[in-house]
Amino acid sequence: MNSLTPPHPAGEKSVQETLFTRARNAFWLAPMAGITDVCFRQLMDEMNAGVLISELVSAKGLFYNSEKTKNMMRVHPDSKSITGIQLFGESAEDIIRASELVESTGAHFVDINLGCPVKKVVKKGCGAALLRDPVYLENFLSTIKKGIRLPLTVKMRTGWSEEELTIHECVKAAYNSGCEWVAIHGRTRVQGYEGKADWNLIAEVKEKAKLPIIGNGDIRSAEQARKRLEESKVDAVMIGRGALRNPGIFNECIGLNNDSSCLKIIRRYQKSLKEYYDTRFSLILLRKFSAWLAFGNPGAAKFRKNMFECVTTAEVMEKVEAFFQNETPLPFDDNEEFMMGGHG
Repeated sequence: MNSLTPPHPAGEKSVQETLFTRARNAFWLAPMAGITDVCFRQLMDEMNAGVLISELVSAKGLFYNSEKTKNMMRVHPDSKSITGIQLFGESAEDIIRASELVESTGAHFVDINLGCPVKKVVKKGCGAALLRDPVYLENFLSTIKKGIRLPLTVKMRTGWSEEELTIHECVKAAYNSGCEWVAIHGRTRVQGYEGKADWNLIAEVKEKAKLPIIGNGDIRSAEQARKRLEESKVDAVMIGRGALRNPGIFNECIGLNNDSSCLKIIRRYQKSLKEYYDTRFSLILLRKFSAWLAFGNPGAAKFRKNMFECVTTAEVMEKVEAFFQNETPLPFDDNEEFMMGGHG
């Protein structure tokens, strides 16, 4: 890893010593809404992702005993990588209450979302909206930190807009409140997923920060991940869409051969789905996952259309076996609009 040494001086008790140094490597799975459930996380664990983080979970949603929301927090008991559950909420009290449920899952830490740009989230004062007031943010995080037993981490954007780049102040707020690390997606809320992630700004933040900084945004290949890690001097990088396009990216990042074909990966994923979901939901997820992996292969558009016409798992696997028999994916183009609608 670029730096797994606790950032505080020797002899000073640091939360980083108990969590950050437990990362398997410097290449981590980014939380992605609707994607990083227990099955996808376990698949990435097998592919040697350094840290795993769940999809976005509503703290308040957990109070209504929603099975769907609770399922989003499942943690595989055999995961080798530490796992965090990402929460968002309108109040620190909601998140403190939700953290008790997180603890019961066996998760290793609570991650607070400070980056979601979706309107229905920010209009409640959650997600990226919290970046607009670093003073309030510090009080918010400090209250949470004092009220939970699990370690606390955050993931944020660089600010609300180019005119409101509050990243330095917000990182300081996270440090002062006792967070373990800060993951930074190098875009503003106004940008959404347009344009390019600002890795120069991420590097600038890392240079001044007093706690580990995790860089995130536009990492599509293992070569790119290693380059970002080295050039920005961040402590680790998070990979989102790149892991959907190439699930073996984490193995490649740490120098292992990516000898798992898409066919093998889909078979493994199907097996995991059977463990956690009913037939109907397994079918939905299997079709979606197979369609993602087809991206970049000749005939992918037709295959995706065929996928969503399948009504049984057996039908999906029959088409998967035929399509991926001679897979020849194209390299990930930096300008390729893969999953640009709000993930990673």
